[in-house]
Amino acid sequence: MVTSGDLPGLDLPELDAHSELGGLGAVELSHPTQDLDADGLADTVTTGTAHAMQVWTDLDHDGYADHVTVVDSGGDYAAWEFHHNSDGTTAWVRADGGHLGGT
Repeated sequence: MVTSGDLPGLDLPELDAHSELGGLGAVELSHPTQDLDADGLADTVTTGTAHAMQVWTDLDHDGYADHVTVVDSGGDYAAWEFHHNSDGTTAWVRADGGHLGGT
């Protein structure tokens, strides 16, 4: 279940590897802190709770996340991409998922 984040000032949703992102729209990344693609521009924010770590990335530098990867405390992981559809709608599409360690 997606809920509002508990980190002050970030307002990012808390996710785990089993979250459904159907109702989650665009996620603003106003202050990225890491440069994931090494192009010299900060594009990523890493957040976490006691149950999961989320890595939010804005690869096109438009101010909104277009990729999120989640690893939860049980070793499950999932990745989603934010798609802009030709009919003007948007959607988070699950791109990967599984369990670390191969079991």
